[in-house]
Amino acid sequence: MAFIPIFMKAHYSLISLGLFYFISLGLLTFPVIQNNAIYMQKLKLTWRQDLTQPEQFGFAKNQVTPFYLNTSDGESIFAWHVLPLGAYMEHREELAKQETGLVPEPTKTKNLQLLMKDPEARLIIHFHGNAGTVGAGVRPIYLRSLSAAHPSKIHILAIDYRGFGLSSGTPSEDGLIKDGVAAVRFAVDKLRIPSTHIALVGQSLGTGVTIGVAEALAKQSPPEELAAVITIAGFSNLQELLQTYRIGGYLPILSPLRGYPKLQAYFMKYIIEPWNTTARIGSLVKHSPNLDLILIHAKNDFEIPWRHCDTLFVHAANAAVLMGGGMPLTIAQALEERVVKTYGDESTLALWPKEKSNGRRISQWLVKWGGHNKIVTSAGTAVIVAKALGL
Repeated sequence: MAFIPIFMKAHYSLISLGLFYFISLGLLTFPVIQNNAIYMQKLKLTWRQDLTQPEQFGFAKNQVTPFYLNTSDGESIFAWHVLPLGAYMEHREELAKQETGLVPEPTKTKNLQLLMKDPEARLIIHFHGNAGTVGAGVRPIYLRSLSAAHPSKIHILAIDYRGFGLSSGTPSEDGLIKDGVAAVRFAVDKLRIPSTHIALVGQSLGTGVTIGVAEALAKQSPPEELAAVITIAGFSNLQELLQTYRIGGYLPILSPLRGYPKLQAYFMKYIIEPWNTTARIGSLVKHSPNLDLILIHAKNDFEIPWRHCDTLFVHAANAAVLMGGGMPLTIAQALEERVVKTYGDESTLALWPKEKSNGRRISQWLVKWGGHNKIVTSAGTAVIVAKALGL
C-alpha cells in the first residue's frame, strides 16, 4: 500500500508532462509563435557583448570589420568581415590604427582592400544556424578555424539574418535567402571577388539558406556558379526535421508521436515554411552544370541525425542521373553506388561517380567528431573547405 502514493504521483507527473507537451504543440500552430520557435531570433545569447566590437569575442584589434549591407527588399543586414590571421599579422600595426566599431563604408577599410587587391584571396560566405548572432557560442571560434588551413588567403563574410542580432526585419524562408543573395551580390558586385573564388558554407538552418542561395544564383540567366556549395549538419526538409530533431540533442518535437501518424500529420499540416532542401538541391544540380556540392555531417550529431545527409546526397545524385537520361535510384541503390574512401577515425568520404555526374561534383563527408556545432571547428572541416576553394 505504501507504493500507491508513489505510483499516483508518478501518474500525475506523466499526465502533467503530456498536457504540457500538447499545449506546447498547440501553441506552435500559431504563425507568430512558430516563427519565433523555428528561428529563435530573439534568443540573442550575446546580450552583454557588443557585436560592433568584435574584440570582445576573441578577435585581434580590427581583425574584424563590422558593417551593414542592404538587401533587395530594403533590409539592413549586419555583417562581419573576418581577415585571415596571416594577413592580419603582416599588416597589424596599420590595421590597429584604424578606428574600431561599426564601419559606414567597409570597402574603404584596409581590411577589405586587402581582400579586393589580392588576386589569390578566397572568400567564405558563412550562414549560421538558428538562434543567437554571429558572435554567439562557438561561432567566433569556428569563424577563426575555417580559415586555418590557409591563414593568409581565406577571408570570411558572416551575416546575421533579418531579425537576428542588429539586423532589421523579421525572419522568413524567402527573407533569409534574400539576405544570403545580398551577401553574394556585395562580394561579387562591390568587392569584385570572382565567383570562382567564393564558397558558400552553411551550418544547420544555414544549410537551407546555402542551398536556397546557390539555387537562386544558378537559376539566373546565365547561371552564376560559385567555387563550392558546402553544407554542415544539413536537413532534408522541415517536416522530416521536426520528426527527428531534438532541441539541444535531448528534447524531441514530433518524434514522441511516431506511433500516432495521423496525429503527427495533423500537427505537420500547420508548418508554414517548408524549407524543402531536398527539392532545392535537385533544382540546384539541374541548373548548375559546374556544381561542386559538399555535404558534411557528424555521425554523433544528436540534434539533426546524419541520415538527413544521406537523403540530401541521394537527391543530388538522382538529379545528376536524370540529367543524363537515367532512371531514378532508390536510396539503397544510390548509397551502394558511391565511391567510398576512409580517413581512419577522422571521416569517411563518399563520391558520386564521375561518369554519372554530368560534370557535377557531389561528395559527402561523414565525420566522427564534432556533434552538431563543434564539427565546424574541426581541422578536417577546415581542410575540406580550403581544398574546395582550390587551395
